[in-house]
Amino acid sequence: MKTIVMKEAAGGYTVALDSFAVAQGPMVLRIDDSPVAVLISPADYAAFQAWQAERETSGALAAPPDFEHAVATFERLKPALLEQYNGRVVAVHDGRVVAVGDDRMAVLEMVTAQYGPVPCYIERVEPETPRRARISSAWIAR
Repeated sequence: MKTIVMKEAAGGYTVALDSFAVAQGPMVLRIDDSPVAVLISPADYAAFQAWQAERETSGALAAPPDFEHAVATFERLKPALLEQYNGRVVAVHDGRVVAVGDDRMAVLEMVTAQYGPVPCYIERVEPETPRRARISSAWIAR
């Protein structure tokens, strides 16, 4: 990747570009040793846009359907859950409550013991359930 250091001129910055050099691959524009932009060819930009659009529509970041179904079931059953299990932790799997307890980890252990490692939604039954996000993470081997 080629690097171009930008020079300040009156009223802004100027960059002299060689079309052959741009066609050779990405070019990093720097000001005072700090990267400020990257120039790529139109073909590379089109490929990036296609990749980005496909990633957004592929559902790669979506939760598994079974988990989404369990969350929806919890929300649908919430009025009845508040009457029966207010303040307790419940696990929802396969359209119904499958475990109840006072601690999330204990409830997860109950589910795992009875059903194995299945997708389920575990939440404390409260009038205002906090909004949670499922965030994937990467493990770094050391």
